[in-house]
Amino acid sequence: MLAIGVQTWGTDVAALRHYWTVADELGYARITYGDGLGAWTHDGWTMLGALAGLTRRARIGPAVTYAFDASSHHPSWLAKRAVTVDHLSGGRLDLRLAVGAEDDAAARSWSSLGIRYPQAGARIETLAETVEIVRGLWGAHDGFDHRGPRYALTDARLDPKPVQRPGPPIWIAAMGPRALAVTARHADGWEASYVTPKDFASRWQRLSEQLSAEGRSADAFRRSVELDAIVTVPGEALGPRLARFCADRGIVSEHPLLDTVLAGDDEAISRRIASYEAAGATDLMLGFADFPETHMLELFAATMLAR
Repeated sequence: MLAIGVQTWGTDVAALRHYWTVADELGYARITYGDGLGAWTHDGWTMLGALAGLTRRARIGPAVTYAFDASSHHPSWLAKRAVTVDHLSGGRLDLRLAVGAEDDAAARSWSSLGIRYPQAGARIETLAETVEIVRGLWGAHDGFDHRGPRYALTDARLDPKPVQRPGPPIWIAAMGPRALAVTARHADGWEASYVTPKDFASRWQRLSEQLSAEGRSADAFRRSVELDAIVTVPGEALGPRLARFCADRGIVSEHPLLDTVLAGDDEAISRRIASYEAAGATDLMLGFADFPETHMLELFAATMLAR
């Protein structure tokens, strides 16, 4: 059975505390919270500290955090923040990284706040260097030296060390060939976002070949897919739920996102999950459509997690 996680966002702190507690008690494998400067989140790493204290079993982490420029986040600060949350959670942190969306809106959003948004190639290269530095700081017992195209560290020391040794697992959200190559070289896990089982299988085939070329085991490598979920009870009409989903996201009913949504009752969703598992997924990260209400969260747990 796939490991099932739940992603969260939003700025209603009381609702988030309740949601996190319920998800942890229901047995979800992971809980993530968004990171960034958008209006739909608070500061992600501050919120992960709160999430660590409110949960006991679920692994936690940013939905993704960004490392494409020193201002978001410098690798030394990122390593320190990750260690802090790893300690607060008793060793339950997953460090989940991404290179950022490849569209003009994303670039304008970051640039409007005075943060550089380099071209995709530069963001990917910076991500790879960041992972090298973070792991170096976590692992070095003496001073750590690094000379790279963007960062230089000399006799750098980072204490305390993470609870997890040699450090928290590092996941990379990657879709394109260059980002997948960095994932194969540096990551412990991979996530794709809002893709069909066929698309996931194609990307996983490419990534597994790259892992083999790096001398790494594909079997031991975690691979996740991020999806929306609309959970109904048997006999409930799905149409109104889908219409509400489209309205909330400002999309039309023919939008390709709908091809990736887990939608329907337990039997329909079970068949869809099986197709992602057959495509190579080991984990699902779900965003329930009625968030921050917990009805779908609880219904999914009762019908799917219990299997």
